[in-house]
Amino acid sequence: MNTLTFGNYELLDEHCLEIIASEGTELDIKEAEECLALYAQLNRPLGLLINRKHSYSSSLEFVMMVAQAPQVKAFAILVESERSAMVADSQKLFFNIPFEVFYDRDTARNWLKQNTLQYT
Repeated sequence: MNTLTFGNYELLDEHCLEIIASEGTELDIKEAEECLALYAQLNRPLGLLINRKHSYSSSLEFVMMVAQAPQVKAFAILVESERSAMVADSQKLFFNIPFEVFYDRDTARNWLKQNTLQYT
């Protein structure tokens, strides 16, 4: 795993990036800029797997900035509870790309691969 100021990330394959925010983190503009810099550095179509195994908060600005990243072609959120799924599902409104909430990591990864292959 590689580190961000607010958590960790791992490139799971050529086009699938998993991000895990640390417990209690507050994601805002600074953290969004860090994500955007990472996406630009990778410079390829990406499917994002956001692993919500820890509890954190994200500002509206963070969500809007990440949702508009040109490299991101599909967005999957991995959750462990219905409450977390409801929070994640409410963010769908900001994305005009494929966006789904999952309880199973392998299912999320397969879905991301299917939704990013057309851009590779």
